[in-house]
Amino acid sequence: MKKKCNHNIPETMKHAGPCNIQWEVKKRNGKPNWWCTTHAHEASAPDGTALQSCPGAWFDTQPQPRVIDIDASNGTFSVWGALGAAIEIGTCPRQPGGVHVHHRPSPAAVKDLDDSYDIVRVRGPNGVTVEVDSMAARAFSISELSGKTVTVLTCPKEQCRYEHIDEQKFATHPHVKHQCNRCGRNFREKNPTIGNPLAAAYERLGIARPPEPTTVDRPLHLVSKDYSGIAVWASNRAILTNRTTPEDHGVHVHAWDAAGNLVIDETYSDVFLDGERIDHDALRALTVQRELADGAPIVVLACEQCGVSMISPTSGWIEASTSHTCQACGATTKTRRRVMANPLATKVGGGDV
Repeated sequence: MKKKCNHNIPETMKHAGPCNIQWEVKKRNGKPNWWCTTHAHEASAPDGTALQSCPGAWFDTQPQPRVIDIDASNGTFSVWGALGAAIEIGTCPRQPGGVHVHHRPSPAAVKDLDDSYDIVRVRGPNGVTVEVDSMAARAFSISELSGKTVTVLTCPKEQCRYEHIDEQKFATHPHVKHQCNRCGRNFREKNPTIGNPLAAAYERLGIARPPEPTTVDRPLHLVSKDYSGIAVWASNRAILTNRTTPEDHGVHVHAWDAAGNLVIDETYSDVFLDGERIDHDALRALTVQRELADGAPIVVLACEQCGVSMISPTSGWIEASTSHTCQACGATTKTRRRVMANPLATKVGGGDV
C-alpha cells in the first residue's frame, strides 16, 4: 500500500519538460527533501540522495481527445470531479478522465456533450481561462461530499507561488500544515483550511454562482436483474457551471439494458434497490470511501455497544482505522486491521475497491 501522504501529479504538469530536482528543507530524519519542481513529485532515493529523474517524468502528455475547451459565453455547461460509483452492479461502462462535463447549446436544449476529460479549459466572459484538471477536480468533489469548504492557498515561497491542492484524505479535513504540490516545501496557515485553486473559479471567470441545489421529488425503484449494469453515486454540486437554475440534489443513477444501452441517467430522491432504500448519508460516505480506501477493506460493521451499523469516520480525517466511533451512541468498536465501515459495503463497489 502506498503512503497516504504521497501526492499525485496534476494533469497540467504531465510531460512538462525535464526534471528540476532540488532541495531547501530537510525531512524529519535529517536527510534532504529532494523534490522535482517540474512534475511536483518527491525525488529522494532511499539513501537520501537525489534521484536522476522523478516518478512524474514517465507520465505521457495528455492526449488531445482528453482535453477540451469550453466557452462560458456559448451555451450552458457544468463541470464536476468524475468520481467512481459508490455502488456498481453488473457490467458498467466507464469513461476515462477525472473531469466530467455537460454542455447544452441553450438551457432548454438536449445535451450535446456528456463526457469526461483529463483537462477542461473554461474561458469566461471576461476573457480569463481557468484550467480544471483531474487532480484538482476530484479533490474538490471529495471535499464537497465530505461537507468541507475549500479555499485558495498559495505557497509562500516567492520563487514558487503555486496554488496548493489538498487531495486524497487531505481534502476531507481542514488542517494547518500543508506541503506544496510544486516545490515540496511545508508551510503553515493561521487557521485550519483545505486548499484548492478551483475555489475561486467563478470569481476569476466573472461567472455568477448558481442557486443552491434543490432536493428533487423523484423516487426510483430498481430491480437489479432487470439491467445489465447499475451505477449509483451521491450527487454533488458542480465545481463550475453557468446555469441559472438550481441543480438537482439526491441520488444519481445510471442503468444499462441487456444490449448495453444507457436507459437511466437521472438524479432521484429516494432510490430503492431490490426493495431496500439506499441511505443518503451512507451513500455520500461510501462515494468518498471508495476514492480513499487505497486497498483497505470497506466492511459492514455493527457497533459492539448498540448494534447500529456504523459509518466511519463521522468526523476528522477520512481514512481506514482500527478504531471506529458509533454515530448513534458514541461507543468505540475496535477491529484487528484497518478498515472503513459502511452499511452499504455489501453492495458491489466501483473505483479501486
